[in-house]
Amino acid sequence: MTASTPYGLIWAIIVYAWIANYLIRMALSALLPPIMTEFGLTYAQAGLLSATFFYAYTGMQLPAGVLGDRWGRKRMVLAGVLLSAGASIFTGLAGTLAVLFAARLATGLSQGLLFSNDRVIIAATTPRARIALGQGISFSGPGLGTTLGLVLAGALGALLPWRDVFLLFSVPPLLAAWLLWRFVPEPPHATAAPDPAWPFRRVLRTRDFWLLAVSGMVPIYVQFLLATWGPALFVEAGVDDLARSASLASLQGLTAPLGLLVSGLVADRLHARGYHRKVVIALALVGSVVAVLAMGLVIQGHGQRHGAAGLLTLALLATSFFIWCCWGPAYAILGDLFPAAILGRAFGAFNTICFLGAVASPYVTGWLRDLSGSFVAGLHGAAALSVLAVVGMMALDRPFRLRAGGAVAAAGRP
Repeated sequence: MTASTPYGLIWAIIVYAWIANYLIRMALSALLPPIMTEFGLTYAQAGLLSATFFYAYTGMQLPAGVLGDRWGRKRMVLAGVLLSAGASIFTGLAGTLAVLFAARLATGLSQGLLFSNDRVIIAATTPRARIALGQGISFSGPGLGTTLGLVLAGALGALLPWRDVFLLFSVPPLLAAWLLWRFVPEPPHATAAPDPAWPFRRVLRTRDFWLLAVSGMVPIYVQFLLATWGPALFVEAGVDDLARSASLASLQGLTAPLGLLVSGLVADRLHARGYHRKVVIALALVGSVVAVLAMGLVIQGHGQRHGAAGLLTLALLATSFFIWCCWGPAYAILGDLFPAAILGRAFGAFNTICFLGAVASPYVTGWLRDLSGSFVAGLHGAAALSVLAVVGMMALDRPFRLRAGGAVAAAGRP
């Protein structure tokens, strides 16, 4: 295996690695009903259990970038998928609630090794003219994994004890590890060479970094509201069967590849014509506001009437599409802000901030559900946050202007 591996093959392997990890990540959402019953959990407590993954995942982002800078990107991604398989086994063997919390922490730590390093691999192996497209397509694994994780865990959970599902889901990451080892190149050592002119603290002094990251908390918040509580949303709309509610919720992942593809193509073409990629993200966030409000209105207005599940499915698909449209352009913008020597840490810091939204979303939404008796308040709150994110995104570069303020060199800006 050499650095001449076709970039399309690298994209495909990274996609599969994310799918394998997301099977384990999303299984908990589909299996929450039997877990809540077994341990006597409220919605807020179940949300806290779901958020446990993100405490560890978020905290691992920056250390993962540092480790990748020092020990190699490929090595960290490989370690992440192998350790994730072990964490899935740990989850399946959990006999107490405390052990289950510990297992989800271990899952978050292991999967936290991927993002800061695989994004740098993609940036180093993808032609610059296709960078937003490459970042988008190669990141479609989480969307596909969301669908497969929810639908397979829901179907298997109707037949098997929930612990057995986690044991089964420990197998796919092993294949991902072999594919990564065999075919994915380590980026050239020069891409991670120290650059005294670019210490990492300059990242934290970059205005656009903070605008991009803080605004990025919101689509992550919405994404994991849907990923965690999607099956429960359909239960509230009248779908009582575990497998069916999980299957309907799993459809949210199907629009992820489409959103990533469309936004990547559009962002690259607009960028070539002098427009800033932030425009695509802002428009996607506006679309998500409308779609999330529609989900709340469906639940509020229809309750368990006939047809509510179908309307909720359409609104869910639209929300997911718009949320996933944000990431390809965002990663391309971030990759242009900083030099390769600190890019892993920059991606790690970015994802750390973004995933604070995932830390808050499951618990806050569950708490609002306990308080109000409905998911409507949580959905409308997410829509309000998305409006603020639109403002933050349009403040990038030349604030509230559509065209970029000049070429952003790969060497970054102060």
